[in-house]
Amino acid sequence: MNLNNALVALSDLPLATELADRRWRLILADQIDEALSAMKASGVEPARIAGLRPALLPKVLRLPDWLFTLLAQRMLAIDPRARSSMWDDLQRGRPTEIDDLQGAVLRLAEKAGTPAPMVKRITALVRAAEAERLGPPGLAPEQIVAPAGRRST
Repeated sequence: MNLNNALVALSDLPLATELADRRWRLILADQIDEALSAMKASGVEPARIAGLRPALLPKVLRLPDWLFTLLAQRMLAIDPRARSSMWDDLQRGRPTEIDDLQGAVLRLAEKAGTPAPMVKRITALVRAAEAERLGPPGLAPEQIVAPAGRRST
């Protein structure tokens, strides 16, 4: 369920800044929905995240910024400069853990026969950034969702 590392790496934003922006949270929520669908179809029971039942996390992530900020204070109480390990890997030109995070969801979704287009898109973008070796690409949310389409509202 640690699917936000890739978004921090692709956005080139600090974690707190990225999470404070609903456009990024919508992408994260889509990924989590895809992961939960694959897990459910496979009989995998996810652990609680930050005290929440995993099924509630996408709903919380989709809240308007002002309400998310109010309800997710614990989640946002981090160093304002903190980035993800995947961001660090792209910054240093190293291979990332994309295959261990989004890749695990893709393998499970394929085995379960559930779609995971957002996870697939993000995986491809991280692999492209790895291959370019130019560091985090600094993409906007619209650059991630446009080709894959948006399911969230």
